[in-house]
Amino acid sequence: MIARSLSQFLALALAALLFWCFISSPGVMDPEYVVEGYAAGVLTVAVVFGLLFVALRFATAGSAIYWSGGAEPKKRLERIGVMIGVMLAVHIGAGWIFDLQGRLGETADIVSVLTSTLVPAAFLALGIVKWPSRLKSASTLRLALVGAAAIGLATTVSYAKFANGPDDLDVPSIGGLSISLAGLIVAAAAEEVVWRILLLTALLDVTASRFQAVFLSGVAFGLMHAPLALMQPVVRADWPMLQYAANAYAPELLLLVAGGLFLAVLWLRTGSIALVVLTHSILNVGPDLMSGL
Repeated sequence: MIARSLSQFLALALAALLFWCFISSPGVMDPEYVVEGYAAGVLTVAVVFGLLFVALRFATAGSAIYWSGGAEPKKRLERIGVMIGVMLAVHIGAGWIFDLQGRLGETADIVSVLTSTLVPAAFLALGIVKWPSRLKSASTLRLALVGAAAIGLATTVSYAKFANGPDDLDVPSIGGLSISLAGLIVAAAAEEVVWRILLLTALLDVTASRFQAVFLSGVAFGLMHAPLALMQPVVRADWPMLQYAANAYAPELLLLVAGGLFLAVLWLRTGSIALVVLTHSILNVGPDLMSGL
């Protein structure tokens, strides 16, 4: 019941954010046609969320469960929540320290990778959070079909993001590119451990609803990135900068939620760690290349 109410609240919040992004886009709200602009925004949100609801219902249909955490699912979920909270606190704290030294920009990626790997590793090593058990494996045919579709879509999205980048990108050396791609894969693997292998599996056990588990984990994945993206104005207590950054980040947050839902469905349908990490890594290649790695 709590999961369902939370899902409904988050859906409404995301719908409101999408509506705000639409009406605040340049050229959308003509002063002479304000009513028409708001009506178009409501229609756009209704269509997008209607299609998303249908797609998620279809994507989460079935009963195949590939992983389970075992007994005491609520207790496991609480501990995973604490782990995520510690990750966020450590990341923001480290960001604050490096910002005081004027080194936040050059250390942000390193701090992110170390936090997302070392904190979960510590919780797993100490037995605070348990690694789930594999119940069964997906068939070779399912892995091939779903994997081909997922990798194809991820490649298309990643290339589209790269293609929309500036034309004067600095091309890194082969050595620099190899190091950056290795870090990208490590970061993707760490995030998949937290958000799909641990959190989504626990939500499946707790809610007994594939739809709600996928939705909640996907939204959590997107929301977790927001404090990290807005960390610089927060640690500097620069509130005008925070407002500007939040306005600019809102569309990216919606895209991250969509990506979280996509990866959650992929994990639900295959239970393949290698496939979900590979797909996540491909999704990150385009944005990383666009930013010059």
